[in-house]
Amino acid sequence: MRRCVIFLFVLLLLIAPVQAQQGQIGKIVMLAAGSPEDKALAAVTDTTDPAKKLELLDKWLAEYGKGDLAILAYELYVAHYAAEKNYDKAYEYGEKLLGLDPNAVDTAVTLFRLAAEKPDTPRMYSYGERVAAIIERYKARPPDEGTNADDWTRVKTERVADLNSTIGYVHYAMFTAGYQAQDPAQRAALLERFATAYPKSPYATNAQVMVADAYQQARAPQKMVAFAQKALAADPDNFWMMVVLADYWATNQEHLDAAEEHAKKAVDLLGKAEKPEVMTDEDWQKQKSLQLGLAWSALGQIDVHKNRDAQAVEALKTASPLLKSYDYYYGRNLFFLGWALARMKRLAEARPVLAEAASVNSPYKAKAQETLGKIGGPAGKAPAKKRP
Repeated sequence: MRRCVIFLFVLLLLIAPVQAQQGQIGKIVMLAAGSPEDKALAAVTDTTDPAKKLELLDKWLAEYGKGDLAILAYELYVAHYAAEKNYDKAYEYGEKLLGLDPNAVDTAVTLFRLAAEKPDTPRMYSYGERVAAIIERYKARPPDEGTNADDWTRVKTERVADLNSTIGYVHYAMFTAGYQAQDPAQRAALLERFATAYPKSPYATNAQVMVADAYQQARAPQKMVAFAQKALAADPDNFWMMVVLADYWATNQEHLDAAEEHAKKAVDLLGKAEKPEVMTDEDWQKQKSLQLGLAWSALGQIDVHKNRDAQAVEALKTASPLLKSYDYYYGRNLFFLGWALARMKRLAEARPVLAEAASVNSPYKAKAQETLGKIGGPAGKAPAKKRP
């Protein structure tokens, strides 16, 4: 499809500046009405027979496709091969077009759709990132000489808004392909790329949480920490990543002061947080409860490690009901609660807590049983003075 056909050649110089002010993303390619190349291209577009269309298109490109005029032919090639499901050819001509016009957002989106349709996740992600880069370059583009800055900002805002539904599709398709990856390392890598390309996407928060979880599953904690720190550097109020770091550092007895600061700030921010638009009320309440539970549990663990047992008990008791649906976190929280109570020699309270921790399917089950054995009997004993 031709981007622009100007019917009166004498108006070219008048019309082009107006079009530029309309916020065109990518190059404007024009043909003079009635010119040989215009007539020949019209013959291509009017032809319904696919084989004949391709023959005429090859001829047009050979005779007239010099410089940016080739863009018009490449658009038609992409459309032709896309209709035939000839993905490789569509990609080939799409790349040629993007070589001439790196800001051709419509073509980049078309190639993204084809990759999603095939499906070809690596290629889809590559085109999705290119779409993001095109939009960012456009947003940063200064006004042309003689154009009012406020008017230019308004035009750009309107043009980007026109693309909202298209870009929303790109967000959803990339996010979906990422979280459906079966290998945790691959899932983490894909979702990290998505969150980096589209940090303001309504799916970015979910993607970030899934990246952290996937890196944990892939046994790559240092990558998880690096990702969370990078996300926090970009958004200092990202309580999701604060909880990730606080939970990891508290459990591993690392950077306890920083972990405590993150956990306290996360508790405060979660109390004021609004539901993300892509989450249902039910999912938001579950996620909010989980994050609050993890933040309070991290604070409790930090208090245990710093021998602040009374504070630990209060924090861990606050966390327990919030974590009850998650065996790993619930079992861990009960163990630390029981340990703190036992170390305070509140053995009557410690025993049932540790007994419950020993009944929960978590890595802390054996530790809870061991500690419970040490404080068993009528008199009971305080646990050894080593840290958990």
